[in-house]
Amino acid sequence: MTSQLPQRSQPLYEQTYLALRSAILSGEIAVDERLIESQLAQRFQVSRTPVREAIRRLQQENLLASNDGALYITRLSLHDAIKLYDCRIALEQLSVVGACKNATAAQLKAIEQTVIQAENLMQRGHYQLQNRLLDLNFDFHRLIAQSSDNPWLVPLLDHLSNHTKLLRTQTLQAEPDITNIHSEHRQVYEAIARRDAPDAVEYITHHLTASQQRIAEIFERSHLEAMPAEISSFQPQVAIQCPRCQSFEVSRNGRRMGKQGYICRQCGRQFLTSYKSSRHSAEIREKCLTLHASGIGFREIERIVGVNHNTIIRWVKSAQDK
Repeated sequence: MTSQLPQRSQPLYEQTYLALRSAILSGEIAVDERLIESQLAQRFQVSRTPVREAIRRLQQENLLASNDGALYITRLSLHDAIKLYDCRIALEQLSVVGACKNATAAQLKAIEQTVIQAENLMQRGHYQLQNRLLDLNFDFHRLIAQSSDNPWLVPLLDHLSNHTKLLRTQTLQAEPDITNIHSEHRQVYEAIARRDAPDAVEYITHHLTASQQRIAEIFERSHLEAMPAEISSFQPQVAIQCPRCQSFEVSRNGRRMGKQGYICRQCGRQFLTSYKSSRHSAEIREKCLTLHASGIGFREIERIVGVNHNTIIRWVKSAQDK
């Protein structure tokens, strides 16, 4: 399947990152589907370089997990889910209190619209529109955070929301009828609309605690805990890359001198330790390549950008080999 990147002004690696993240969080990519660089590059019609940058960022966000060189979407365990909701409860209590104090009429109207749209979908029997209902759910919570007039809440909740979306996508595959979360939104909205902070805190706590319990019941019924530990554990993953071609497609290759050996399935390079990716961003790399293409020497680029000239030489050679 080929996915078209959005036509945006962002660099190609940013577009690839956003497109891949969207495919993961929407469930477009199956949770047990192995992610292969070459296939992702073909899917998004880009080279492997922006795909690798996207993979690196998504691993840092714990949305992708590496299992012996193979990449999969991170699967959250029941313990992960419970702790995730514990954090959300604490933050969203602050969110509704702030919204009761600071929400404008326009913001209240926007919050109400998400409630009405979700209710209309469910009344019409459109239970198959799970992704749309999920979007409305996250819009509801984000709009409340925005109306709280607390700029710290929105990015914190956005980070948690990505993993909540991942969790919802995984549990919806096991239980496709999770739509009653929207019936609790109206109580929360009405409490905020009448500026009743104690009620708003009570309702949002009940709502999220009920969601937490529903998720726990789904795990118990569907045995979602019975998955490979390397994939299901929500742990920061170390990206293992080939030091020659930068590929993530590497396999273990015995032990030498007491260290784990690896072999790159793309170029055949054998190496002993995981390659620590450069701190230089793809944007810096592109800038160096552009300067070189304009006729500036390697050492002069080093003085301008602050990147070692040997690194720049490797980048240029790699670009020429493609």
